[in-house]
Amino acid sequence: MSEIKLSFITDEATQDLKEAIAFAKAHGFSGVELRSVEDTPIDRISAEKLTEYKHLLDDAGLTVCNLASSFYKCFPHEVAGELEKLRRLCDAADILDCGTIRGFAFFAGECGPEITDEIVQAFTPAIEILKARGKTLLLEADPSVNTTNHAALAALLEQIGSDVVGAIYDPGNDIYDMFREVPYPDGYEAVKKWVRHVHIKDAVRNELDESYCVCIGTGWVDYPGLIRALNRDGYDGWMSLETHYRVGSEISEELMTRPGGAAFSEGGLGATAESAEALRRIVKEALA
Repeated sequence: MSEIKLSFITDEATQDLKEAIAFAKAHGFSGVELRSVEDTPIDRISAEKLTEYKHLLDDAGLTVCNLASSFYKCFPHEVAGELEKLRRLCDAADILDCGTIRGFAFFAGECGPEITDEIVQAFTPAIEILKARGKTLLLEADPSVNTTNHAALAALLEQIGSDVVGAIYDPGNDIYDMFREVPYPDGYEAVKKWVRHVHIKDAVRNELDESYCVCIGTGWVDYPGLIRALNRDGYDGWMSLETHYRVGSEISEELMTRPGGAAFSEGGLGATAESAEALRRIVKEALA
């Protein structure tokens, strides 16, 4: 990894894209990742507004490195509507000159997380759309879905077996994993052959076994070790801050499950700035 490419999910800090651009420039980011802007999910923003955003980002020299969508963060009976969402996301990605879109593997059911034939088969029509549109879907391990950790995500990707479906590695999510996967090295080693994008958050568990996010470098994720491993393995993708951390408060469980919008961004600017500076310091020290 000759050069670390850093970005952040803009609504972790603000719903105002101009403010997000100023933040990116102030903290040395070369890219942004979009989830919600002006209190609107990225797939619901008009083409005219997205074109305006693209001009602002181009003028600032910033790349849109990924669309952090909620695709398939739903139940299997909602597939038809989600495929329409995927088409809208591809339209947005075309305007923003972005090749990747985040996705998930459906909310876990009453029996807990499990990879079923129904889940695997649900990706067949999505793959047809992705191939036709020239996009790649990057699935994320998340405690609320069937791929609650990276070992489960790797097993699903093996079954899907498509070059247009890869992985986002999010080690911080492992601190919420019911099966207690160790973020690094275990989670990384399980999924690294599919990793196309990395999300950066940190978290701890308290004495009541409750997990919550903290500033990067103060939690349980071994970020120095991970950064050295990414460098060793020649990773050339993005590392994107998705802190889910707020100074002096915690994000509600509902917003943790479905992040985005003004309520989610509230109080995030200072916390994201703190984490941005910590990440830059950790990267510098890890690669020294």
